[in-house]
Amino acid sequence: MARRLLLFAAATFAALALACSDRAPSNAGAGTAGPRHAALQWSNCGGRAECATLEVPLDWNAPAGETIDIAVIRYPARKPDQRIGVLMANPGGPGGSAIDFLRAWQSILAPEIRDRFDLVAFDPRGVGESTPILCHDRLQQLVAVDPDPDTEAEWQEAERVSKAFADDCAAAAGRLLPHVGTKNVARDMDALREALGEEQLTYVGYSYGTTLGAVYADLFPQRVRAFVLDGGTDQSLDYETLAVTQMVGFERALQAYLDDCAARRCMLARDGNPRTAIDRVLAAAEQAPIPAPGADRPAGPGEVQLGIISALYSTATWNQLTQALVRALAGDGTGLVQLTDQYLLRNPDGSYPNLIEANYAVNSVDSVCPKDPRAYRAMADRFAAIAPTFGRSAATSGLVCAYWAAPPDPLGVPRAAGSAPILVIATTNDPATPYEWGKALSEQLENGVLVTYRGNGHTIYAQGNACVDAVVNAYLLNLAVPSAGTTCGDGPPPPGQAAASQASPPTEAATPSPAARLATPTPPAAADPPAEGDTAGSGEPATWGYWVAGLLLLATAVAFAGIGIAQARRGRPPGP
Repeated sequence: MARRLLLFAAATFAALALACSDRAPSNAGAGTAGPRHAALQWSNCGGRAECATLEVPLDWNAPAGETIDIAVIRYPARKPDQRIGVLMANPGGPGGSAIDFLRAWQSILAPEIRDRFDLVAFDPRGVGESTPILCHDRLQQLVAVDPDPDTEAEWQEAERVSKAFADDCAAAAGRLLPHVGTKNVARDMDALREALGEEQLTYVGYSYGTTLGAVYADLFPQRVRAFVLDGGTDQSLDYETLAVTQMVGFERALQAYLDDCAARRCMLARDGNPRTAIDRVLAAAEQAPIPAPGADRPAGPGEVQLGIISALYSTATWNQLTQALVRALAGDGTGLVQLTDQYLLRNPDGSYPNLIEANYAVNSVDSVCPKDPRAYRAMADRFAAIAPTFGRSAATSGLVCAYWAAPPDPLGVPRAAGSAPILVIATTNDPATPYEWGKALSEQLENGVLVTYRGNGHTIYAQGNACVDAVVNAYLLNLAVPSAGTTCGDGPPPPGQAAASQASPPTEAATPSPAARLATPTPPAAADPPAEGDTAGSGEPATWGYWVAGLLLLATAVAFAGIGIAQARRGRPPGP
């Protein structure tokens, strides 16, 4: 999901990083030698999956003290005699369950990847099946807060709900909160490597998973065999620059959706400008929540904006967004509430996982945010001038961090000095982790190599693009490093570049990936069948848009659509 989840409507399975400018120069000095770990005790947990629990120190600076549990899953290599090693993966968030992600992701990887690697994932501390942070009783209330407060009463309500959420988390998980930052997760990751008996790791991280991968490489550069960081984050930016570049990314994605809608004369455009139609929905929700007879609550300003932004993660959900907006114009906000709950990973029984509190917990440790709630009011005005649709959300979403009790342990700019080459993939019109972030990460890493994907959506590897899959799989299997300037796809050019530049072929060492033979996912079903002419949109492969279309992230959030993509490839739509 991007690093930050933008609540009050601008949520991202890698959303806004609440970081101020006082960054450490690097994470490399933060490594801590911990106890040696015994071999893991594996047991079957469904099909070919094996599960185990790793015990790690709560505080890596006091390794002999209290411990917590880290849940681990493994799919052993299908051809042990050809096994290369362990390939770890993280889908993003922070807050996304890597265990849930791997159960879906392993089924859509190229056969030779599944044959030759043990596929391993762990839920980071505080997340999912690992010792969790649980304090989301006010989640719907938090999401419903107006993301664009324009009165004193609305600002006070946003501050009240944010403080209550932060206070709940401090009361429920106070001992854990100071220790869930990415540096500690990276130390857990290395403890897992040791317990697995591996000298080096192969790794694929999406969205926030690129932050984890970069921090790990910075702390343990000699442990890197081959790392793929898809949807990179930029740890060098101060709060305002980071927030604005991400909101500009979402504005670009919205414009791409609107352009596609207008070109196809989708339902939203048949009576005029689709942008005007969206403005009407936003204005209606601002006046009064839109009734949602098919949901358990109406669509207020928070649900409307979160529903819109969640669908921007992937072209596969553009049609669902169109239908939700058309219904909202007719006075039924059910589709927008459903999009919101898909993003939040709502369970069939109506409960929610701990994605949101884990997201805030990690990011509030990883970065330094303004602690004066009044600072966010001024930022909202500045952000709105640059990103008029979503800018204010970037400010209001930060209010929880203003009240967060745990002290920060901010990340530095990763260098990974002396590591093997690290592949960074940046998508030109990625809404949650803008292209500029991935490009910057590739330059910050001493041995970073940038691969550009010209397209829409959040992240791209193992999602049907033959060029990207060929480049990445050759690197993972054979350590074939792509040449400088490698570009795949024929969608939007990098921001600020002319559209004339063309895609380049994969590196000579790359071979066509069997993953490319997987069918492009069909779009998720919406509440109503599409009208004639309403298709998935641009024809690009659907991207993870983590957790947007039912583990969408999700995953991941995203957010990526691990479960959603796996189900879509089997010909049925993802569930909520």
